[in-house]
Amino acid sequence: MTPALSGYMDLIRRYVNGIISSEEFERVYLQMYKDDPNIRPSAEYNALNVLFFDIDAFCADPELRSADDLDEASLRIRARSALSKLEKISLGK
Repeated sequence: MTPALSGYMDLIRRYVNGIISSEEFERVYLQMYKDDPNIRPSAEYNALNVLFFDIDAFCADPELRSADDLDEASLRIRARSALSKLEKISLGK
């Protein structure tokens, strides 16, 4: 496992388990991603980058949400998928 991957996994796990809100997850993940100085292997980068764009497409307010935006349920599904990929990567599968 490369540096700080466990930090991403812990954050995503807290989110998919309902420990933190979508808004907090969005704020913390985007900051963590933007501040991450690590050069990551392709599989890690792809999983983290896809989730970055999923979070960017998240809109908490249903009145402002467009057809292309994600709601909370969709974001949790995408986060769960990213976590699954990262867990497989960390186990070397």
